[in-house]
Amino acid sequence: MDRIHVKEIKRQLRKTLKKESPRFRDLGRKEKKVILSQLLKQITDQYDDTQPVTADSYELCGVEKTPDNIYNMDEMDRLSKEFNSGLLGLKLRSKTTAIKDPELEFVNDLCDWAFVNKLLEPDNYSHAHREKYPVHLFKAELLKSLKYPEISYRKYCEREINRKTQKENRAFIGLRRGQEIHHSQLSNFRSSLSYSTLINIMVYFIHLFLNNKKLADHLVYAVDSTELAEKISSYPLIKMRFRGQDIRIYQDIDADCGSRRKKRDKSIYVVGYRLHTLTAIDPQTEKAYPILSILASANHHDSQFLEMLVDLGKAIGLKLNIVIGDQAYGKANESDAIQKKHNVTILNQPKEIKELPEFVDKNSHCVFMNGLCDSPMEYRGKDEELGHEFHCSVEYGLCPFAGNCSRVRHIPVDTGIFGQILYQYKEVQQLCEMRKVAERPFNLLKHREGLEPLRTLTMQTTRTVTIIANIATLLIEIAGYRQKKKISKNEQLTLFAKAA
Repeated sequence: MDRIHVKEIKRQLRKTLKKESPRFRDLGRKEKKVILSQLLKQITDQYDDTQPVTADSYELCGVEKTPDNIYNMDEMDRLSKEFNSGLLGLKLRSKTTAIKDPELEFVNDLCDWAFVNKLLEPDNYSHAHREKYPVHLFKAELLKSLKYPEISYRKYCEREINRKTQKENRAFIGLRRGQEIHHSQLSNFRSSLSYSTLINIMVYFIHLFLNNKKLADHLVYAVDSTELAEKISSYPLIKMRFRGQDIRIYQDIDADCGSRRKKRDKSIYVVGYRLHTLTAIDPQTEKAYPILSILASANHHDSQFLEMLVDLGKAIGLKLNIVIGDQAYGKANESDAIQKKHNVTILNQPKEIKELPEFVDKNSHCVFMNGLCDSPMEYRGKDEELGHEFHCSVEYGLCPFAGNCSRVRHIPVDTGIFGQILYQYKEVQQLCEMRKVAERPFNLLKHREGLEPLRTLTMQTTRTVTIIANIATLLIEIAGYRQKKKISKNEQLTLFAKAA
């Protein structure tokens, strides 16, 4: 049985469990194992692996499709300018002398928090008789990512929010005297945010980032992913052997077991999620900034999320022209489909397993007409149906095969050096090498913004935390207070001499 059927069985189990047992998380371990065993046996007894799986990649990966009720960058710019916070009576942008941290003060003055509150409001929301608004809880989550990523939510609320001595934190959040925020309120807030709301919030801060950060006129985008380990047992809650395949369900039913790069102090297997991110690279400074992310369980291959990220980026109005990926991305048919649907060119380093076509030199990658021809052909462009087109470079009268040669050759687009754009061009090779800087923001997201290890369970709450961490990264880059100053060689020598 193929692994795709295992994913389909897990999808049916998660869907049924969330519908029939909404309080599953509150049960004991033994009760969970009994329910999972019964439900898994019921699904496998009725499952027919001879039929093709009808669920699409979004459903199999547990990712919601791009909603229709989201704003793009132009609409967000118009709405934010037309918004009048005075109609709501919210004074969320009032300056206070209690905030001494220049970074917090900058963030507090940069954003229109009344507009953020409007984006966070659910349907049928009323402002009457409310002491705390959704934006207060959002700013509490944002403050944790900015300053306290390493502590638990319980300690964070007790020590850094509810203590009267923490005047700066309380002023940033907007709490009045006597108001408190408990970790249970933050938990309910994280789980209550819909996917469309999270995307709209993300679009607002991407809009702020692109308008306030000095970047090159033409950005290059790259896709990459990183694992996010959960603080749960690495042993499955239940395991079943079904037609030659193992089905494992863990404590967090949305998470799964995947692999990570080989590291000295960590196992190659990880239980948790994987964060797939579209990153903007400034070609002038070669710095990368995480723009938007999609969260999925760790057992799915990276290649399944390339079109999802491009589709989401296009939906919110990003100017995607070239997207770079490593060898895990960009199947030949997938790259062509993305090119036709979104007008986006996918570039990646040639896959090592892809063999060169006939009559192509292994070192110079020059194309020849046949095995007898010794004159390299000239590249004339790409045909949508036939692929890359090469013409003979020798004049017709000087070619010894002039009467028996068509002088034109087509090579189909593949995952090797004959991709969407020929890899032999120097500019393409430079762009593919630049992709490596897209891995740097992951270290900041995981260690500076506190995504490793994860302190949340379930896909919905973890998705909220990762998006807020992404927003915190963009705000830190806009503020610019954490950038290291460049030291000249003379200053370095002076510092080394003092140290010696």
